[in-house]
Amino acid sequence: MKERPSILERLHALPKRKIARWAAVGYVAVVIGGAFLGAEIALRSKTRWVKGTFVPVGRRGNSVFLPASPETLSRGVIGMVPIRPNRGHALLGEAKVVGTLVRREILRERGRIPDGSVAWASTFVYNGTPSQLGVEFENTSVPTDVGDMPAWFIPQLHGAAAAEGKDAIAIVIHGHGGQRAQALRMLPTLMESGVASLFVTFRNAYGAPRIGKGYLTLGDQEADDVLHALDWAKERGFKRAILYGFSMGGNIALCAAQRQDRWPIPVTGVILDCPALEWRDVMYSQGERYGLPRFLAGPVARLTELIVTRRSGQNFDTVDQLAAATRFTLPMLLFHGTRDRTIPIRQSDQLAQLRPDLVEYHRVEGAKHIRCWNISPRKYDEAVLNFIRKVLPEVGK
Repeated sequence: MKERPSILERLHALPKRKIARWAAVGYVAVVIGGAFLGAEIALRSKTRWVKGTFVPVGRRGNSVFLPASPETLSRGVIGMVPIRPNRGHALLGEAKVVGTLVRREILRERGRIPDGSVAWASTFVYNGTPSQLGVEFENTSVPTDVGDMPAWFIPQLHGAAAAEGKDAIAIVIHGHGGQRAQALRMLPTLMESGVASLFVTFRNAYGAPRIGKGYLTLGDQEADDVLHALDWAKERGFKRAILYGFSMGGNIALCAAQRQDRWPIPVTGVILDCPALEWRDVMYSQGERYGLPRFLAGPVARLTELIVTRRSGQNFDTVDQLAAATRFTLPMLLFHGTRDRTIPIRQSDQLAQLRPDLVEYHRVEGAKHIRCWNISPRKYDEAVLNFIRKVLPEVGK
């Protein structure tokens, strides 16, 4: 009985022109499919839940033992929230692998996380509201031309101005597909500095009004919501502000920072955590992240840009903050992690090189996207405190 030829033998037997045609078809299919998927993510991405994982908790004294997962093995500190009927929150220290488990020490705890409970564990540390930190806050909204944007307001706690509520405020801006809770890690330091805080939500994000087809504009129109947040702050009696943006929130902050003619109160500085500074480069890097070779990643990124522009009218030059670097006038505190696979660190490297006169740059070794705080909370908090004291002199005194 004659043996059937192998797949490789059959491929070698095919005419080269036919193989080339099928390769071309495959190339075009990958480019088009990847571009349409990338465009949909760029235009609409939003999530309700803060990223984390549910894990069973073993506890011995001040140590907890968790199953190994990307979250529980992450470098730096993480947070843990037990599911009901248990209540509370714990901040956990560095991970140590013990057999098949991960051991972490409890650094701070509110309530009690008992042995045998099930909890949410995350590098974002918190998944609720400021009340999860034991902080009183006001659920409010920022009126804009396209609807009311949900926000959390935390008043000043220090200084004579705190009684009147008329000094400085930080406008905190989450990222693409993100939530306000992702920035709660930074709230204690903002409170310590003496500034009030307004954690804002922008149009077409989860919980905010849907405008038109619900497309994001990657920082351009969302910056209008931040300008309205400054209006809200002025109406509350605040006299000056800083902007604090995460990921796409950084791009939003920089767009708002360039519209000085629309500031109702002075903005004196900008804090950026892993900011998205140039979206075309982000789309290219995302293609590489998901395994596309360079000869595919480039065409997918260019076609994604074209599709986004055709669908939403997006002007990528308007949100190119590297091209705008010469126009910046405000001091900036910039953090970026070397393990960021969402926004390439080369963008922050370039901004720091372009504007060393304005940018205080902290390049955090081993940090993932918007997880710079987790690697060394003390160093991160000190940098934020010192920056606020520099750009908001006399705040909280």
